This record gives sequence, C-alpha cells and structure tokens, in this order.
Amino acid sequence: MGQDETGAPEEAATPEMLAALAAPQVEQADSPEVFLSTLSETLSASDNVDVDLAVILSDQLLTVTPHADAIANAKAAIVALAAKRAAPAEVQADG
Repeated sequence: MGQDETGAPEEAATPEMLAALAAPQVEQADSPEVFLSTLSETLSASDNVDVDLAVILSDQLLTVTPHADAIANAKAAIVALAAKRAAPAEVQADG
C-alpha cells in the first residue's frame, strides 16, 4: 500500500469501515412506513421548509401506497397554493 501525506501507510476503505463511519449519523428505518413518516415529521418541523408545501408532499407523495394520481393531485395542490399566495389580499371594508 502507498503512503498518505504524513507518511503513514494508507488503508483502503472497506464497506465495513464506511458503514461504521456512517452508523452514528444515519439510523435505518424499520419499515418504509416509518421512514416516510419520519421524513414527513422532519420536513414539517424544519424551520427552513414551507409548511404548506410539506403538508402537500406528506399527504400526496410521502405515503407507502400513494394514490394512482398522486403526482397529478400534488401538482394541483401546489398550483392551488401558488395561486392563493399570488392573489392580492382582500381588503375588508369598514362598516
């Protein structure tokens, strides 16, 4: 084997070594349902994620058995959300 910049012998990274390094950072989900549920909760709890969009993703796409029209339904919900946000705010008349 060769040597690294410090002169120490290089060790080839094995899959076991890589798994050991990744293990503390990544938990494996017990099932797809647990994974998707955790992903949905994480998205909703994140400060940098649009909550309304996260709800659409969770309801339409992040399910174990998505509806046959899940993509079309998600697109329609996103377009409706965008239209709602783009519409001028209604002004209430006094009186």
